[in-house]
Amino acid sequence: MKLLAHLKRHALLYTLIGIAALVRLLFLFDPHEVWWDSGVYLGMAKYFWSGGTAGLWEHIRPVLWPVVLGAAWWAKLNMIWFARILEFLLTLVSIGLVYVLGLRLFSQRTAIFASIIWAFSSIMFYLGFHEYTELPAVTLILVALLAFVHERWFFAGLLTSLAFLTKFPAGIFVVVLGLVLLIWRRWKALSLLTIGFGLPAAAFLVFNQVMYDTMLGPLIAARESILSVLGCNVLRFNPWYQYLGWIVFDNVFNVFAVVGIAFLARQWKKHVLILLAVLVPALYFMQLHCREYRYLALFLPFIVLLAGHGLERLARVLERGAWRPWVMPALVLMVMAVSVTHGILFYHNNEPRVLDAAAERYYRWLEGKRLEGEIWSSNPLVSVYTDMPVQKMYYPIYKEETAIDFNAYLQKHADRIAAVFLDNCGGGIVCPPDDAECERQLQTMRSFLNERFRQVFFAQSGTCWYVIYTH
Repeated sequence: MKLLAHLKRHALLYTLIGIAALVRLLFLFDPHEVWWDSGVYLGMAKYFWSGGTAGLWEHIRPVLWPVVLGAAWWAKLNMIWFARILEFLLTLVSIGLVYVLGLRLFSQRTAIFASIIWAFSSIMFYLGFHEYTELPAVTLILVALLAFVHERWFFAGLLTSLAFLTKFPAGIFVVVLGLVLLIWRRWKALSLLTIGFGLPAAAFLVFNQVMYDTMLGPLIAARESILSVLGCNVLRFNPWYQYLGWIVFDNVFNVFAVVGIAFLARQWKKHVLILLAVLVPALYFMQLHCREYRYLALFLPFIVLLAGHGLERLARVLERGAWRPWVMPALVLMVMAVSVTHGILFYHNNEPRVLDAAAERYYRWLEGKRLEGEIWSSNPLVSVYTDMPVQKMYYPIYKEETAIDFNAYLQKHADRIAAVFLDNCGGGIVCPPDDAECERQLQTMRSFLNERFRQVFFAQSGTCWYVIYTH
């Protein structure tokens, strides 16, 4: 009887989860590109579980997601499909978490509106097919906040630390939770939160010390990398206010977050958790010179909750008329229809229906082959389709120093190298626009490869070219 009562009370949630699952299943088996960062995480997964005899490693990346994916590789499962199915499940779990947080912090009606918007968030719907760290990180953050509101301070810290080890910027939520406890003057709770966060974080620092002889080196290097990476700092640079546009573009109903904030402002101490969960990460990401729409994912659930509260307030106003019984059903249907439509359209407008044949043949060239010697690549995706170790010529940033170092190694140790993979589309060997020496070194490298190596593969797709050299 309790189960039936529970299902009846939360019938809209389970209906929503069912619709979200069905819509995603319709596109799950589409051809999906494996993106650059996904290739890195999949390569790191192989490296970790093989003890360095396969894949590649980037010390500026968090380690938890590669460790999880690598368990599938160790079990001889297809890692790409494992990641996609896992993210499919995490999407459904996150819908439930947004709903439960809405119930706890506001009301059932707020929870319903928020979970609908989140279920078909354009950004999260799209990212859910691409093995990125946003979904696992944001799911851990949601669980952490749920533990926090239930006063499980230690577990809130522990889960926030795991989110940090999944995506470094997610660690900012320990600042959010700590500030809330400072405002509430909960000193013992603050100690438990800190201890919970500190345990996984300390293990990570020890790992860094063993691996690199420095505890904070990877974090410092990650910070330097994000400040200088060419893609988001130059080629796709966006102004600080771009996140405001992305919030509205993600779902037009997110504008109701402004209404939600207005109604909470008078009792800000009571609602300080949800307000800081938006404000602190938003300020952090806005001040970064590198701005990407996917960074919005970490605080988007809390914008959605505020939007849900704004919509609930709208419903209260509309229910003052004679049409009161129809207000909530009409609003729910309208939010659902607009959200589903926009999420699917965003996916269709951005996801290619057919994979690039030239790029796929290039990435998969090593599949089933075993070469003697080092494999050097300008693109991490090469590591996805081979169990041989792959060396990175682009790492951490391809610029004058990196190009000079690789050229020196190439000319001195050419006999050690079995294959070199070059392409101009992934961004691995794209020089900064003001770096003339990098361009000169790049041309020197290509001339040397043409003279001393044999070109075994060349393909072009539009302005992109892909070439492989072997001895």
